[in-house]
Amino acid sequence: MLYLVQDSTLLKRVQDLVGDRQGHVVMGGVLAGLQAGRVYVDHPDILGGVLIWARHEMFYWIGDPDGSLFHTQVKKLLREDLLPEALRGGEEMLNLELLPTHGGSWDSTLQVTFAGKLGEGYRIPFTFDQMKFHHWLQQYACLDIPPQYQVSVIDATVLEEDASGVIQEEILKFWYRVDDFIRYGLGTCVMLNGQVVGTCMSVFVSDEHHEIGIHTYDTLHRGQGLATAMATSYIRLCLERGYVPHWTTEDFRKDSIAIAHKLGFEKGKAYRVYYARIQELLST
Repeated sequence: MLYLVQDSTLLKRVQDLVGDRQGHVVMGGVLAGLQAGRVYVDHPDILGGVLIWARHEMFYWIGDPDGSLFHTQVKKLLREDLLPEALRGGEEMLNLELLPTHGGSWDSTLQVTFAGKLGEGYRIPFTFDQMKFHHWLQQYACLDIPPQYQVSVIDATVLEEDASGVIQEEILKFWYRVDDFIRYGLGTCVMLNGQVVGTCMSVFVSDEHHEIGIHTYDTLHRGQGLATAMATSYIRLCLERGYVPHWTTEDFRKDSIAIAHKLGFEKGKAYRVYYARIQELLST
């Protein structure tokens, strides 16, 4: 049996187990109860295994690769509960990161749990360098984007003016409540004739650390410097409030990597992740 963690004391113990692992901002946001997701453990007293679902982002499987009973329970939970819920919520892909607490290989466990249907990829974490960002600002104090576009800070007024609800929908992919985002998060957007064409926002928050999510929604508006403009404005907001911006992306997203470099982020060591289409996993 897996236990859904809701008690704050147990959540703190899970946080201690997670420590400073890659992706800790994402997991930290879920463990803090700000970002949408679930936390399960194999035993409330002895944390042998942990499963964290950060909605619209990642599943984190933490534990002993040889813990066969926990693996069987995870397989059942994913298939009967979490993956159908993720699919209903608009997620198409399972993204999975494995974090072993002991030595050993996950290969046989993954074969049994996912029937060999997982693909492998790599994500790249970036570390923010404030000096490099300030150098960027000195060079490009006035960002050159087409004059018909307007970069705005996401606040209660902008949310009210967004008649299409694009910003609220994006916030609620990751946050439980819009009010929590306004209180603890930050965001910028690009408007064209009163319509939202892109957003850059805190999608996960752990203490002063903010994971950036950035999206230009229509390909017609890409390649015009909008993402750079939104991210620049967002990072300035972070620094004004004493926050630390974080940037993580897949290794094949060359545009995202280029923007991160441009804005003063230092590329870290890529780490392996696994992925599969949820519908395909549920159909077997």
